Amino acid sequence: MFRRVMTATILTAASAALLATSVPVSAQTSGATSDEAIKTFIASQVVKGFVPPKTPWGDPDIQGVFTNKDEANTPMERPDEWAGRKMDDITPQEFAAAIVQRQQRAIERAPFAGGGEVEEGIALAVPIHWFDNLAAKNSRPWFVIDPVEGTIPALTAEAQKRPAPPRRELRGGGADTYLDRSMGDRCIAFSMLRNPGIYGNSYQIVQGRDNVILRYEMVHEHRVIPIEGRGAPARAGVPSPMGESRGRWEGNTFVVETTNFQGRMNYRNTSMENMRVIERFTRIAPDKVEWTVTIDEPSTWARPWTYSIPMTEDNSQLIFEYACHEGNYGIANILSAGRALEKAGKPYRTGFRDER
Repeated sequence: MFRRVMTATILTAASAALLATSVPVSAQTSGATSDEAIKTFIASQVVKGFVPPKTPWGDPDIQGVFTNKDEANTPMERPDEWAGRKMDDITPQEFAAAIVQRQQRAIERAPFAGGGEVEEGIALAVPIHWFDNLAAKNSRPWFVIDPVEGTIPALTAEAQKRPAPPRRELRGGGADTYLDRSMGDRCIAFSMLRNPGIYGNSYQIVQGRDNVILRYEMVHEHRVIPIEGRGAPARAGVPSPMGESRGRWEGNTFVVETTNFQGRMNYRNTSMENMRVIERFTRIAPDKVEWTVTIDEPSTWARPWTYSIPMTEDNSQLIFEYACHEGNYGIANILSAGRALEKAGKPYRTGFRDER
C-alpha cells in the first residue's frame, strides 16, 4: 500500500510539472574539437544575462552548499531509445515520460538498496526517508556531453582483454574477508567520480585566495586544491584515493586537473593509477554551478570523454557528520552472514544488480 500511494503521488506530480519543462540546449556542435564542444556546452547552460559574482579578492565566486539529488536516476549515456538524437532533440513530453519511468524504477528497487535480496524478500535497506532519488526531477536526458553521440568511447584492445571483475565485486565484493569489500564499504573512501545516488548527494565548495576546498558528504571526504601560482600542495607526489589536484582559473571556470590516484581505487574496471581527470566548475546561475568532468585514461578508452552534472545551491542540504566507521556494523554482519550461508550450503550474494 505504501509503495502504491508513493508511486501515484510522485508520478502524478512529475507528469504535471515536467510537461512544462524544456530540455536544456545541449550545444553539441558537430565537427568541434572536444575542448571546444565542452566549453560550448558549458556556455549554453549559463543563464542569459547572468554575471557571476566575485570574491573580495577578485576570483569568480563558486562557493556554497550544493546538492545534485534531483539529478539522481539520470543515465550516464544516451538511452538506446534516443539513438541518433541530441539532448535538445528530446521533446518536453518525451523527457517528462522518461522521468516518470525513472522514478518508477527507483521506487520499485528502493526497499532492496544496500544489499537486500529481492528474490528472498529480504529488505536490508537504509531507512526510506534517506532516499533522495524517489522523486528526483532531472534536468537533462543523460550526462555524457562528449563524444557528441552521448556515449562512452570504445574500449581499447588492451581494455577488452582485461579480465572483468566478478559481477558481485562491481558494487561491493565477497564475504571471505574484509579485504573483499570496496573502500566505500570499509569507510575508507568513495571515488570523486560519483554520480547522484540514493543518498549522500551534498557538496560544499569553500574558496580562499590560494586554495579551493571541495567537501563531499559521502565518507566526509575533502580535497584541498591549490591554485597554480598561489597555493602549494601539502602532500605533493603522494598517491591518495582522491588523487593529487591542481587548480587554475580560465575566465569564470575553475579548472582542476587531478592525477596520482591510488591503484586500489577503481573506476569502470580500470585502475586509476594512470588516469587524468579534468573538472570544470562554472557558476551558471545565482543558485547553480555546472560540474563538468573529463576522464582521460588511454589504456582503457580510445579517447577522453566528458560528462556534466548541474549542482544546485541549497542551504537545506548541509553536510552532516558521516559517522561511517563509528557505526559500520555492516562489515562484521556481511562476514558473519557469509559464514552462516556456508554452513547452510547456500552461496553468498550481495543482492546488488549491475546497473552501470
